[in-house]
Amino acid sequence: MQLHTTDFCSIELYEKYVIVTVNEGVNLTLDKASIIRKKLQSYYKNQEFLLISNRKNNHEVSGEIYKRGQLANMKALAIVSKKKTERDKAIIEQKLFDKSFAFFENLDEAKSWAESYF
Repeated sequence: MQLHTTDFCSIELYEKYVIVTVNEGVNLTLDKASIIRKKLQSYYKNQEFLLISNRKNNHEVSGEIYKRGQLANMKALAIVSKKKTERDKAIIEQKLFDKSFAFFENLDEAKSWAESYF
């Protein structure tokens, strides 16, 4: 596992999946997502992977990310949170994401899902 941190998130890179944890209070814009995207392109190149969004902190996600910020080799997205508000947001975000989408209440379940995906 490789760990990278920015001023707005942490990125944990594994062989087949990445866990992104955005810091408290951040508005995740397309510009910030581009920084994450570059890190994912550099690490995964053309290899397929899954993204796990660990939503333990309160933050906002711009809908533009789903429209313009996706990588072709990102095959699925999982959102992890115990908060009902995050589940409600995930239902909206799912409509913007045209690939596999899952919601989990804990990170271990999401990791198991990711490891068995391929």
